[in-house]
Amino acid sequence: MIKNWKVKDAPPDEFKNKFEGQHPIVTQLLYNRGLESQSEIDDFFDPGYEKIHDPFLFRDMKKAVERVWQAIEKKEKILIHGDYDADGVTSSAIVFRTLKLLGADAQVFIPHRETDGYGLNMNNLNTFIAQKAKLLITVDCGITNVDEIAYLTEKGVDVIVTDHHEPPEVLPKPFATLDPKVGGSGYPFQELAGAGVAYKLVQAILSDTEKLSKYENEFMTFGGVAGFQKWLLDIVAIGTVADVSPIIGENRVLVKWGLKVLEKTRWVGLQKLLESIGSKGINSFTIGFQLAPRLNAAGRMNHASVAYELLVSDDALESERIAQELQENNQARQQVIIGALEEATAQLEEIEKKKIIFVYNENWLPGIVGLIAGRLADKYYRPAVAMTLCNGNVTGSGRSIDEFNITEGLRTVSDHLARFGGHPGACGFTLNEVEVREQFENDFTLHAEKELADLDLQPVLEVDAEVKTSQIDFDFLAQLEKFSPFGERNPKPLFIINNLQVVAMDAIGKDKTHLRINFKQDGPQLYKMLWFGKAKEWLEKLRVGDTIDVVCELGINEWNGNREFEFKAVDMKVKGKR
Repeated sequence: MIKNWKVKDAPPDEFKNKFEGQHPIVTQLLYNRGLESQSEIDDFFDPGYEKIHDPFLFRDMKKAVERVWQAIEKKEKILIHGDYDADGVTSSAIVFRTLKLLGADAQVFIPHRETDGYGLNMNNLNTFIAQKAKLLITVDCGITNVDEIAYLTEKGVDVIVTDHHEPPEVLPKPFATLDPKVGGSGYPFQELAGAGVAYKLVQAILSDTEKLSKYENEFMTFGGVAGFQKWLLDIVAIGTVADVSPIIGENRVLVKWGLKVLEKTRWVGLQKLLESIGSKGINSFTIGFQLAPRLNAAGRMNHASVAYELLVSDDALESERIAQELQENNQARQQVIIGALEEATAQLEEIEKKKIIFVYNENWLPGIVGLIAGRLADKYYRPAVAMTLCNGNVTGSGRSIDEFNITEGLRTVSDHLARFGGHPGACGFTLNEVEVREQFENDFTLHAEKELADLDLQPVLEVDAEVKTSQIDFDFLAQLEKFSPFGERNPKPLFIINNLQVVAMDAIGKDKTHLRINFKQDGPQLYKMLWFGKAKEWLEKLRVGDTIDVVCELGINEWNGNREFEFKAVDMKVKGKR
């Protein structure tokens, strides 16, 4: 769909005057991100590790830590219950690696997406009890498992919930709850990922210097306890970025330092995974578009335990084998998605008249329906729901747009649902019965049409500022890089550059899928711009001599000792053409 470009409002003179001497576009970026004081800017540009919050601000942290140490010292069996996505497996690895060094009798359970579903499953609880687990620690799940936690407690298993999802109206009653979104949690930053909450628990466990005194040798190889905590930051960063958590506040600290640690990671599994993708630089893109898809592909195509095993493996040969398996899973996932999207698109009619999209195929893997919904929502700019058949039940995932809270929408049709959960932009659910699917779609459609009745559902591309090529130099680009790490709520800055003249263009890359454009603006200086994956579409539209307006990202490209400006197109319009 054609996107409307919206340039963000310029800062008022009062704001500009406060930061006189700053590059005007940098001032605009500061204003766009709501950074209004020098102290806020200093914290943003210098997110020091010492600025992270005290984990004991969690109301229940003290009792949680005491219970963990009790289990360690009494050699009680501890079960860490994870989840099947990248945030879930990283959270599990963070807690397990810590407890392992402390000599705990700990093991990890990673649920299967199809047979177990999300969170605690009542069918598994008696197995945990039979294994004589005395303490169960949930990571990246648990806050919605009221009945399951009550059952475990009744059977003598204490539960510590570490989660970051939105709490239900009726909360479970575990031994301790660590979820920053729970009212009265005491924690000042609500946007931690599951990996972030797991890390806070680990920090708190490792704060007891008296108890740790007999474990000094175990931590020596990491430079002591403080060193070990910092070596965990790469795993924390992967979980945080993979779960699309906002890269603001404490998350900005965790991700910035986690990326630095990832460059020299101690974990053999991550070393082998980075080798397998041929990564030549570590940033949030590396996690979001290279590491996370491979970790997530394990749970989508088979079992997420493979991804978890990679994160806790210290064996080079085993890690290399697992990294290769994850690579193959990811390639298989890509091929499956291509076919499924063709099948989904074939089901769609008169999209412009619909406020919400539904697609269904009983043969789709449950692990890919969220990806299908996401691609459809992006392409057509409408909430999209994709469903499949799993173990005799209809399960589905939804992805939404800014104007529609899809999980709140599910609440309005909850009579049709056996279970559901999510956040404003994404949801997952299971229907009560296969036969109610049509009625579920009808009722959900009525709700969406009511909520979106007066809105023209056309995507808007928000742009930070308009620039001219004459305003771009290496000093300015270096200042842009200080805004990293980029991610949710701190996206890479986007700029409009108008009235560019196309001088040449061609397709590049192994499969000739990427578009390269040589252009100039208001002078003889030539520049190069890349648009990934757009060669086939745009080589048919563009002609040498065309005048184009472009939304793009800016950066520095360094290769073989050379430095040049880097322009990466995000959207393009040809003057005089639609």
